[in-house]
Amino acid sequence: MGGPNIWEEQRNFVKNLHEQGILDSRFDEILDLPRENPQFVIDLVTKFCSDAENSIAALIRYHNEPDINYPKVIDRAHQIKGASSCIGGHRMALASRELRYACEDKDKDRCFAAFCKTKDEYQILKEKFNIILQMERNMIPGESKKGHQ
Repeated sequence: MGGPNIWEEQRNFVKNLHEQGILDSRFDEILDLPRENPQFVIDLVTKFCSDAENSIAALIRYHNEPDINYPKVIDRAHQIKGASSCIGGHRMALASRELRYACEDKDKDRCFAAFCKTKDEYQILKEKFNIILQMERNMIPGESKKGHQ
C-alpha cells in the first residue's frame, strides 16, 4: 500500500541520518539487498536492538561492580562495536570503540563517560530505527493496518 512515496521518504530520512553521522553506508547496503523475505530489515534491526540491549544491560552490571572487570567490558564493547558497524550505526560504533580504548587504558572515569556515550548513542539509534521500521512495515502490503508500534 505504501508505494514509492514511503520508499522515497525512508531514503530521505536515512540520508538525513547519514548527514548527522548516525548511520553510514552499511545501512544503505542492507536496505539495497534483494529481499525474498519482506520482513528482512525489520527482523535484522529487531535482532540488533535486542542484542544491543542485552550487551548494554551487561555493561550496566559490570559498571555497578565495586571493581570494573575491564576484560569483560572490553569484550562487550567489542561486540557492540562489531554489531553496530555491521548494521551501519556509525556514531554508536565510534562510542563503543572509545569505551574499549578507555577500558584498555584502565581509566575508570573515561570508561564510565564512554559507556554513557555508548548508551546514549544506542538510544538515539534505536529511536531512529523505530521510525525506519515503521516505514518498512508500511511498505509491506497489509502490514500498516495491523497496528505495529
